[in-house]
Amino acid sequence: MKYNNHIDSINRLFLPRPSKEANKRFDMAERTFNFPSEYFNKFMDTIVQNDFITYPSYAEYNSLKDDIAVYNNMDRSNVYLSTGSGACIKSLCEITMNSDSNVVSPVPCYPMYGIYGKMFAGEYIGVEYDDSATFDLGKLIDNINDKTKLVVISNPFSPIGEYKTIDEVRKLCKVCADKDIILLIDEAYVDFAPETVLPLVNEFDNVVVSRTFSKAFGAAGIRVGYLLGSKELIDVVTKVQLTYPLSNVSVKFASYLLKHSDEVARYAKDTIKGRDNLCMLLSKNGFDVQNSHTNSIHFHESDGDNSRTVGIMNKYGLAFKSGYAETGTPVMVPGDDRKTWIRLSVGPDIDKMDFIGDIL
Repeated sequence: MKYNNHIDSINRLFLPRPSKEANKRFDMAERTFNFPSEYFNKFMDTIVQNDFITYPSYAEYNSLKDDIAVYNNMDRSNVYLSTGSGACIKSLCEITMNSDSNVVSPVPCYPMYGIYGKMFAGEYIGVEYDDSATFDLGKLIDNINDKTKLVVISNPFSPIGEYKTIDEVRKLCKVCADKDIILLIDEAYVDFAPETVLPLVNEFDNVVVSRTFSKAFGAAGIRVGYLLGSKELIDVVTKVQLTYPLSNVSVKFASYLLKHSDEVARYAKDTIKGRDNLCMLLSKNGFDVQNSHTNSIHFHESDGDNSRTVGIMNKYGLAFKSGYAETGTPVMVPGDDRKTWIRLSVGPDIDKMDFIGDIL
């Protein structure tokens, strides 16, 4: 068969999940429990048959872009919409990657940075952490070369959760601008961090920020993500946009969340509180903890292999990520040799849940 043979080197994982139930879904950094009934039912009252029968209108897409622009103090021309932030990242790879190019990012990271780059025949350069959970941006810069067309970082960094200040990231922006390289800053977890680096988009035409409705906004199922960048860059990316990337229902719910964002802000604030309280409890009760600026943490029994903790969490039927040999692939923290860490997505009052009491 005739096809692009570079695709053969790409490996994809499509794993089933043990649970999607409220207060059991701690594996995918989603909203951990359901929206208040009154809040959600008010939205559901707006759904009609035409939302399922008809194609979306580009006027409706533009309306959502306007809502996103207002939320981020930008203009509609600075917004690109697609099917989740992953698809936005894929679009950036599509306009930059070929057999004579590469994409550079830290590792570990969101694995699709490299996979999408390879889909379009590009090389992937993954820059590893040193012996620390703090990533060295200077090391990333040292790995940029003449074939680099795209550099990607997340901020906060995923999965470790470190956060870089706007001044730290600005140095990387300048390097990429001088080399005429597009820099993507993935802000999937920005609502759990001290602040955004979005002002850099106004300083540098080559900088683009990606956002998602899947994390603090609690709407992973609607598959909506967007890019924020200069009009020139957004115009180029829009040339590879799918014809109708978002459904009518997705557009409606995304706009509803933006116009009623108090619930989102409340959830993010309470998640940060629960996250920090849980890390404090674990640290005081025999666990090594890697806190973060996301809605996930890593923790490990100080004097064990996590098998006891994994057993308790399995007893509760929880979905979570673990490097324990019987449950998954290695889960590690830079600077630590253990491959059996637990990565747990968190939400409000996670520190008060029964399974945490049993673990402690």
